[in-house]
Amino acid sequence: MNEPISIRLTGHAAAFPATREARDALRQYLDDARRALRIDPDADEIVRDLESAIGDRLSTRTGSVDDSVTGAQMAAILSELGPVSPARPAPPSAERRSRGRFWCRIKEGSWFGGICLGVAAYGEFRVDWVRTVVLLLTLVSGGLLGVVYLVLLLVLPVVPTVTDYERQRDAPRYP
Repeated sequence: MNEPISIRLTGHAAAFPATREARDALRQYLDDARRALRIDPDADEIVRDLESAIGDRLSTRTGSVDDSVTGAQMAAILSELGPVSPARPAPPSAERRSRGRFWCRIKEGSWFGGICLGVAAYGEFRVDWVRTVVLLLTLVSGGLLGVVYLVLLLVLPVVPTVTDYERQRDAPRYP
């Protein structure tokens, strides 16, 4: 049996009796509106205005006050309002991607130029392990890795701290 449910809408003191189908249709419409407006800074205000407009239409409908709003009546009211879409396109900031990881030297806490700290930040490794591996590979390669290390000192950009590296890595990339 369809027991009436009370629906309270913004801007209206009285509750409107409605069926479950009407309530579900209203809830779906408002959820879709919130999703469509998720990047709009005025989304909450727009949804409140929608609720108020729906309440205005419900209060002017003919019939007894005790008549519950049916699913068909609610669907007709919602179709009058139409689908909700953002008033303006999404700002570029909502669609920007982060810069991502990049190779660099990190000055803070560096022993010799910050290459190992930069590699550790890039790969999210512990810096003491990176230093150990670089030292061992330098010994095994007969010093060849040492030459590569010196070239990297000249080529890689310098970042002051690991925190600055993370900030730059996560910062939006502009096209």
